[in-house]
Amino acid sequence: MLRISILVYAFLLCVVWLFYPEFTACSRDSFWCLVCYWATESAGRIGTFYVVLGACIFFAASQPTIRGKALVFIRSLLSLIVLLSLFAYLNENLVKESIRASRPSHTFIVKHTKFNEKLDSIYTLADNSKRAFFRDVIKADTVAFGSIDPRILNHWVEETGYSFPSGHSFNAFLLAGIIAFGIFQTVPKGRRGLCAIPLIWASLVALSRVAVGAHTAWDVSVGSAMGLVLAYSLMSFRFTRDLIIPRKSIT
Repeated sequence: MLRISILVYAFLLCVVWLFYPEFTACSRDSFWCLVCYWATESAGRIGTFYVVLGACIFFAASQPTIRGKALVFIRSLLSLIVLLSLFAYLNENLVKESIRASRPSHTFIVKHTKFNEKLDSIYTLADNSKRAFFRDVIKADTVAFGSIDPRILNHWVEETGYSFPSGHSFNAFLLAGIIAFGIFQTVPKGRRGLCAIPLIWASLVALSRVAVGAHTAWDVSVGSAMGLVLAYSLMSFRFTRDLIIPRKSIT
């Protein structure tokens, strides 16, 4: 499994650093834009919740009794929600706030403002005020923003926080690493290659963050690595591993 994880992560690095996908998924009516938008949304709050539900159902399916399935499902669900919420909070409010790197999308928007506002000063505003500012700039310049997909523009407006590291990439690889470990532990030996599926999904999420202009290659590279290392760390301890992926039958 470690080999598969490294290969998938190395592939991600090659794509985001060698093929320069920045802002490539922003055009109206573009299939690539559609793919990247939904990949990004799959690692948002709602998308992540559905992925977590699916993972918990998969973990619970290995139990022989209905009571065991229910207990594993509830325990896995609560554990994943707490873990993902905790680390997302730390990333957004501690790591990002310490580094204070601007988002590429925000930099792009500010370049087209007629008010000569500095991005650092905009980040000091309340979230609603930042959204209003970005929205007004976009509405005022139909030439610069007219060719960009409205869903991408709305995504730029709604994301008001700092850029480094990528929270979507961090959460996606954290969750994918845990699910991959669960697959590796529960499926027959000949099917263990299936653990690559959640990791490929996480890579697509990270790639989409660069393609829609929400993050840089550095943002997703570090965020993905953090999520993957944390997932392996959690799975290395029996207590945290058994909270999410119980190996013994529960009756």
